[in-house]
Amino acid sequence: MRVIPVLALLACGGGADTAPESTERPWSGGLEDLDGVSEVRGYRRARTIVHLHSPWSHDACDGDPLPDGEPNAPCLADLRAGLCAARIDAAFLTDHPTHAAYQPYADLFHPQSGDTLLPDAQAPFASGIDCDDGHRVHWFPGIEDELMPVGLDAHVPGTAEERDASYNDATTAGLTASSDAGAAVLVAHTEGRDLAWLEELQDAGLVGIEIFNLHAMFAPDIRQDDLGLEALGWVNDTRPFIHPDETGEPDLLFLGVLLEQAPSIERWEALLQRGPTVGVAGTDAHQNAVPLETRDGERFDSYRRSLRWFSNHLLVEGQGPGVYEEALRAGRNHVVFEALGLPLGVDLALTDDSGTTWEVGSSPTGEGTLLVGCPSLSPESPQGLRAPEITVSVLKDGEVFHEGCGEVSTDGPGAYRVKVEVTPYHLEPFLGAEPETYFRPFPWVYTNAIRVGL
Repeated sequence: MRVIPVLALLACGGGADTAPESTERPWSGGLEDLDGVSEVRGYRRARTIVHLHSPWSHDACDGDPLPDGEPNAPCLADLRAGLCAARIDAAFLTDHPTHAAYQPYADLFHPQSGDTLLPDAQAPFASGIDCDDGHRVHWFPGIEDELMPVGLDAHVPGTAEERDASYNDATTAGLTASSDAGAAVLVAHTEGRDLAWLEELQDAGLVGIEIFNLHAMFAPDIRQDDLGLEALGWVNDTRPFIHPDETGEPDLLFLGVLLEQAPSIERWEALLQRGPTVGVAGTDAHQNAVPLETRDGERFDSYRRSLRWFSNHLLVEGQGPGVYEEALRAGRNHVVFEALGLPLGVDLALTDDSGTTWEVGSSPTGEGTLLVGCPSLSPESPQGLRAPEITVSVLKDGEVFHEGCGEVSTDGPGAYRVKVEVTPYHLEPFLGAEPETYFRPFPWVYTNAIRVGL
């Protein structure tokens, strides 16, 4: 994400007191742990970030990722602290080939004293960062260029220059090279991608695509050219949360850009008709977009703030660092916009006529009964005295097939998934002087799909 030249349109510093009134739970800059929350059928939920940049990306840290040739220490500290504050279980880093391709693989972990190489120091493919409160973040190296291989077990072969060329290769050969290096290959910025190219990659082993990208919601050219939005519309839409004369909770500036990215969703639905395709949300944080201090004294685009807004809730089975990539590849994933609060009870599975249960991300050959969980707002999430309005829609091939939760019989072959929307009445104390502006349905959860008979 590059610096967006709109600072003159935004005021900073000082301002009104943002202390909310009439709250059941005050605002928190962090998130609650998912340990023990909504376990289902032997799977536990893991809060996962996909698409994230460290100082090994040439454009991270306000364009100064390697002062004096070394990783920007304050920026890296912000990244690590943000991962801990948001209680991220797994972070799939996606650094740009410049500078990542030129570093030894072991250095992609940015190892620090106290980190643990996993599964061992001899052949690591992850590292464990232990937070001050005992929470552990699992860090996985990866790359983002035209392709986005995550969870690399090693660099692709060759010299640094040859690695750089391979990571910049947008063909099926580039995909195969990264796959052979152990990565699950995704594509970012789906909103601007050609469907025919995505289909070609899918046939070669593409694991998944982004169905939401944070950078796209702030970049004027992407908003206008690919999403059909006003180029700088977000400036006005975030004003209640960042302007010094307003009183909205600065973390909720995300509501000014939280919209469904229809072009990406449409491409996803098309790919699902052809084969399994995992949908993920990409945080794409570089801490380089808007170096503006908001009313809470923190920069607009801090790692902590960006990592708190949304994540991918993987359904993982067992322990060890390998369980996260296994769940991602299998599509056992729910995209959750947790700026709106933590949803409890989200679930999608299918029981077929033989009694076999198929998890989200699977492709059963026969029909059956969908098991659609009824989500509720966690009592630990920030909230006022009013309850949110929650709606659950079951979609088949992108069209609403059923409203509500419970048991739903399938009706012919198709890609079935669930979308949960929430009208955030519960956030009224945090929405500023005119909270009703934000009393509208927002996307809260996108489950991945169960492909029945496809």
